[in-house]
Amino acid sequence: MIKNYQHTTKKIVQYLIIFASFSIVLPTAWISITTGLIFVFWLISGQYKEKFIRILGNPAALSALAVFSFYIIGVFYSSVSFNESKIFLLKYLKLILIPIIISMIDSNKTRDYAFNAFLLGSLISLFISYFKWLSIIPMDLGLHDMPDNSQGYLAFKNRIAHSILISYLMFVMFCKFYFEKSRIKWLWFFLTILAFLNIMYLVGGRSGQIIALFYMVFLPLYFYRLKSVKYFLLLFTIIFSFKLHLDNLVPPRLLGVNQEISNHKSNETLTSAGIRMEMYKNTLFLIKESPLFGYGTGALRFEYKKLVDSQDTLLKDVPNPHNQFLLTFFELGIFGLIIFINMFVIQWIFSSNYKIKKKEYGFYAKGLILTITIGSMFNSLLLDATEGKFYCILIGVLLSTNKKNE
Repeated sequence: MIKNYQHTTKKIVQYLIIFASFSIVLPTAWISITTGLIFVFWLISGQYKEKFIRILGNPAALSALAVFSFYIIGVFYSSVSFNESKIFLLKYLKLILIPIIISMIDSNKTRDYAFNAFLLGSLISLFISYFKWLSIIPMDLGLHDMPDNSQGYLAFKNRIAHSILISYLMFVMFCKFYFEKSRIKWLWFFLTILAFLNIMYLVGGRSGQIIALFYMVFLPLYFYRLKSVKYFLLLFTIIFSFKLHLDNLVPPRLLGVNQEISNHKSNETLTSAGIRMEMYKNTLFLIKESPLFGYGTGALRFEYKKLVDSQDTLLKDVPNPHNQFLLTFFELGIFGLIIFINMFVIQWIFSSNYKIKKKEYGFYAKGLILTITIGSMFNSLLLDATEGKFYCILIGVLLSTNKKNE
């Protein structure tokens, strides 16, 4: 009776993980409800000894727990009230998804289903974006609060989240192209190009565009080494032959960053890039005042407002600085930042050296770490609902292996 109950609840959690992976790129409510159910069924499913053995044997899980532990400690010395700090701690609770998923996935079959579910959801999002561009489906499908294309041809997410998710899809599609030996590899290459064009020209998310451009250079160099020189020479020859200029190739929002920074006036005109620079500068000033332990979990809005009250600026309310590294440094100090960066380092090493049954999973994990790391330089991705869960769910899926028991 107990064994049947444990088996059933374990299967339910695994199905929920698969659906959560599929839901990452779909409406936010889907992933929020699904991850809530994962927490509940994990708690009531029993077999805690087996779960903790898997967690303790997996460095990726332990590194995530270490980061979350620092955020818990940060609540107790935060410069804001316990209730306010607790709200931010709950946003970081998604880190617990990493050990939970690692403790529940014990087969390549479940791992495949979960990762392929994410790819299916991502492709649906990609094609909805193209169908909107082609006017096959209406603009208000999916994002009902953004019925026009001012942010681009979006599916279910804002332009930042969409572009980051599709940039990772681009990475995976190129990996599939590289590893595939049959003719289907050209399908993966075609999807790689579709993803790249979508990020660069159909959706205006600069974070994803920077990641995509990075992958355009990184992927050929990583896989083909010196052979990739021919690829770059061909690309430059095409650009030179057709006398293409940067303003024809590079998205206007990327080209306009310097102009936005120049046009930004704190007390008159706020621009997107200028706001980020102002937030970075003020957050760094605050960090300098308390570099060792920071100000505690969730304290930025309060401390930032105290700082800028004496400044002539329109930018008064800043809950996060749009840079996860700066935010972690501010909240947890240098020790917390080291633990945070160490999480990525450990997971990168784990993706290379441990017994991941499918070699591709190691590459997909590396791409995920690169995506979240680059994106976190311009956004507080761990704090964000979609991007944070995207990372925590997929890194849990991809690194849910243990050399002792698989």
